[in-house]
Amino acid sequence: MLTQRQKEVLQLIIELYSRFEEPIGSKTLLKESYLTVSPATIRNDMVALEQEGFLNKAHSSSGRIPSNEGYRYYVQGLMYTQDAPTFKHEDLLAVERLMAEDYYDPSQLGQLVLEMLVEHSGYSGFILRQNNERHYFEELKLVPIAGNRVIAMLVVDSGRLDHQIIDLPMALSLEEIDKVNQLINEELKGSLLEEAYQRLKLSIPLQIQRLIGYQIDVSDLVEQTLRQLKTHQYKVIGKLNLFDLMETQLSVSTMKHLFQLIDGSKELYDLIEQGKNGVNVLFGFEFAPQTLANISIVYVKFNYGHQRICIGLVGPSTMHYDRVISIMQQMTAKFMN
Repeated sequence: MLTQRQKEVLQLIIELYSRFEEPIGSKTLLKESYLTVSPATIRNDMVALEQEGFLNKAHSSSGRIPSNEGYRYYVQGLMYTQDAPTFKHEDLLAVERLMAEDYYDPSQLGQLVLEMLVEHSGYSGFILRQNNERHYFEELKLVPIAGNRVIAMLVVDSGRLDHQIIDLPMALSLEEIDKVNQLINEELKGSLLEEAYQRLKLSIPLQIQRLIGYQIDVSDLVEQTLRQLKTHQYKVIGKLNLFDLMETQLSVSTMKHLFQLIDGSKELYDLIEQGKNGVNVLFGFEFAPQTLANISIVYVKFNYGHQRICIGLVGPSTMHYDRVISIMQQMTAKFMN
């Protein structure tokens, strides 16, 4: 359990390390802070923080640098503080003024805020807009074509019709096909399309097997429909900033991974999907420790109408979390209330 002063020392070391990008010693800490205790007291606190795993001792000096655990502890403190400080950095006062406007929809306002954040921070940013409207299963019908081939036709509540040709293990009689159609529609009519997909993948094939002797899986058709209904727009802003920030820190293979990630990859989409609505922080040392350990992503996610919107910044693990999270919290308060 950290004392209040140890928490303050950890916070100061992380913020000073972000500013100076060199190990922080007790003299620097006292010179650059409001602390009024002796250097010996500060050194004792730094040793305690190192023993707790929140700081690492630098090889080249007597100073300390934040550890992965230190960053995580610090960021959690920022995110769960109810009265997080307002972002007052003078270059970004315009962001606060922009956030006060009511004539932009969240998607437009989010992109404007992101562009300003990217310009003033020097980080890279992204915005993802996804159609989040719910759709419901209306009807699925198997129609014989020739031999053991059938065409599966899916209708959803919006009237959309999709189809797929399926090769069955053996031909079915019209009576058997009618029984399969009746079973599927009785089980699934009115279900959320996502729920219908899960049941068509897992339980419905077993029920069909009890009827006709083998399983039929039409879940691919529903998955295809879901993908097309949940269209999304993705935009990267300031991608070349990654070169300025990290060219001396990252290998070629790491840069390749990073650019693939930020280009709207499935990896990034899956990471975002796992996050809750509100502010989230992704540390590279957690999701890609071999290649992106020095990278962090801070993003905010919220729903607006039938849209899910995600706005994020990608930068070094030494980024100014206090400033970035403060702005993200303001966006959360504006868009989620």
